[in-house]
Amino acid sequence: MAIQTTEVVNSNTTVYTSTDNSAITYAAFTNYTGATISVDIHVVPSGGSVGNVNCVVKGLEITAADTYQLYAGGEKLLLSNNDFISAISNVATGVNSVISYTGI
Repeated sequence: MAIQTTEVVNSNTTVYTSTDNSAITYAAFTNYTGATISVDIHVVPSGGSVGNVNCVVKGLEITAADTYQLYAGGEKLLLSNNDFISAISNVATGVNSVISYTGI
């Protein structure tokens, strides 16, 4: 397994891109500030672009110093080559993502 960490900013931010086929085993988004931050999360197929059709979480409000787990408890998100996860927050800094993945 491997881990990828990314700062989510106020423009579409790719937090993970699959190489070959992979399984996301853990995905968390943490607000490390003192104020609530809103986040949108998208799972985009290879060749696609971020849009309403691939939005899996819209307007998620992560309160100050809190973490939201997108996948937990044994769930997996299976991705093909070049599929990707993108996130955008309503502020320039304050949210980071931690993605754990493994090749399949």
